[in-house]
Amino acid sequence: MLHEDVIVEAERRTETGKNACNRLREKDLIPAVLYGGGSGTESMSLSVPRKALLSLFRKGIHQNVVFLLQLKGTDEKRHVMVRDVSLSPLRRELVHVDFLRILLDRKMKAKVAVEIVGIAAGVKLGGLLDVVTRELEIECLPADIPVSIPVDVSGLGAGEALRVADLNLGDKIRVLGETDRVLAHVVMPRAEVVEGAEAVVATAEPEVAKKGKKEEEGAKAAAPKGAAPKAAAPKAAAPKAEKKEKK
Repeated sequence: MLHEDVIVEAERRTETGKNACNRLREKDLIPAVLYGGGSGTESMSLSVPRKALLSLFRKGIHQNVVFLLQLKGTDEKRHVMVRDVSLSPLRRELVHVDFLRILLDRKMKAKVAVEIVGIAAGVKLGGLLDVVTRELEIECLPADIPVSIPVDVSGLGAGEALRVADLNLGDKIRVLGETDRVLAHVVMPRAEVVEGAEAVVATAEPEVAKKGKKEEEGAKAAAPKGAAPKAAAPKAAAPKAEKKEKK
């Protein structure tokens, strides 16, 4: 996407290194670097006002958006794109920005988010929409880079899938990668059958009781009918003390 009405002013800096960058941040300036643009172009160290960058990001001018970068005190302007942003690990504050020079007449590669549009017909019947691909890599001219790639799933039925080959992005945009790559599909939930767990629990105790009763009946059947119970063995008589003979 091209925004030639957005102009960010930057100043060239000669001092580099950690200490020099910290001094810039104390002045509310963010260290930056400009590179790219084909052979014969050199990278350039810059500084940009923090407020100008924050205003840029609030407008949604970030990745894949082309705007103008102007050197302070000159009429020199370049088409650029924000390539990378560095934040401090603790405070998450902006500490560095990378700008990429853009040639409007040269195609470039970019990664663009997939935007799901509509409600799938299979979802209305109880299915679930599974989004498999959330980002696509494309190739086109910088001015033709879309903010997102819309994918209409309204005609997607149960068990059906949309693939890269089904997209119609025109002749200006070419999607890189395999054309049979699945973007989204509708899956139907499977019904889980729970076998009679309650019945098993309910009959567990009666089964145990029956088993004990059967064992008791088996023991009684083993004994002959009318047989008297065995008498306990008589205890051994204690030996009598021997009488002493009278002399």
